[in-house]
Amino acid sequence: MNCSEVGRQRGQKAGKGANRWEFVTKMHATIAAAKLLYPTAADMDWVEAVRKFDAERLASQPDLGRLPELKGHIDLLRSERQAFREASGLDEAATAFQYSWHFFLSRRITSRHLARYDLIPAQRACTNVFFPDGADGVTISDNRDDLPRAEYVAQIPKHRPEGLLKQDPVSWVQGGASSGVLLDDEPQCLFPANPFEYNLFPDECFNDINAMTEFGQRYREFYGPGNMIWVDRKLNAVAVDKTNCLVAFRKPTSGGAIAITACAYLDDRLHAHQMAKTRKAMAIKGENEKTSLDLNYHLGSRERYRRLVALADAEAARPGGASLWGALEAVNDHDAPFPERVCLAGEKGLPEKEPNANWTLTQHAAVISGPKRRCLYRSLQDLRNPRPVYEYKPKLMLGPGVKMDPAWQADIDAGRCELTPPVQ
Repeated sequence: MNCSEVGRQRGQKAGKGANRWEFVTKMHATIAAAKLLYPTAADMDWVEAVRKFDAERLASQPDLGRLPELKGHIDLLRSERQAFREASGLDEAATAFQYSWHFFLSRRITSRHLARYDLIPAQRACTNVFFPDGADGVTISDNRDDLPRAEYVAQIPKHRPEGLLKQDPVSWVQGGASSGVLLDDEPQCLFPANPFEYNLFPDECFNDINAMTEFGQRYREFYGPGNMIWVDRKLNAVAVDKTNCLVAFRKPTSGGAIAITACAYLDDRLHAHQMAKTRKAMAIKGENEKTSLDLNYHLGSRERYRRLVALADAEAARPGGASLWGALEAVNDHDAPFPERVCLAGEKGLPEKEPNANWTLTQHAAVISGPKRRCLYRSLQDLRNPRPVYEYKPKLMLGPGVKMDPAWQADIDAGRCELTPPVQ
């Protein structure tokens, strides 16, 4: 199938799934929220700016000598946009929003306008841990942290992560967490070449983590920002720290385990870049190191990052490998004072300047391979009056066809967890 046909099919699928009224309503609501976050850009015609930005991206010329995978990709992009317009009935501006909004926000707006996270509730601090050699199979754990927003009130209490136990094979992306840099750099090339969005990774990358990171280094301007865990088919993993244009890869140091969390970078070069830009923002706002919410938040997140990695490494080093309960406790850590603690329960870095507090909304640990696939999970049940997620008893969910083990039944009988229907 040629590139144009691939693009046409992608665009048709997306366009048929787009309700015109809902799409336009969401587009304008998203832009309205961005105007609050970037007050110096509030008077701009955002719809027109995104339309022009998308056209600018399509006119960009990628270096095909360095990025040979992009040969013919422009035909896919043009066909995709045309098919989306035809199938959805939306105009050129809405199509530009569909395909370039996130890149526009991170590469153009964030780079030229100071994001005022002290004015709106937008901070998150999620967590992922990956153990390739767990005691019962590949084992993972996770926190999803955010503000207890209104849109989560009906969703979070019903949290049931069935998809974790249906991975066959183990997914090559085993976690992602928000991270970024204020006033970050703009890339040299704006061409739409996000390798995740367009499945650009060659198949050989999935057999060799080194090939995967080499590809990720070449394409570093086109994806992110954010922190991730990548895994090859041999279960070799790396942590990925990513700004707009920089990337760093961290290999395991204990039992193949990898852990990431949000809003900070462990790599010294990326950390220095984040701090330099944060201090620039601090100067613009007339703040100092004691009064800067941004600076203190990033520094605190880095302390949290280091503690999480230490906890994951210690669990991975256990005789026999990481246990399911040990994986849960790594993300459930609340023994240390804030900001080092991993599991959040309404803490604030600078209470006098921070109107809202973050909470761990959902939490899980799961064995995702082999005959003992199962998951422990829990979530906040009342977001209007939240209390720490660790005060709720975990639920035990068995994978498809997995039979109850006496040790697991003993945990249920002892009240450590409660059984919930298995994944079908």
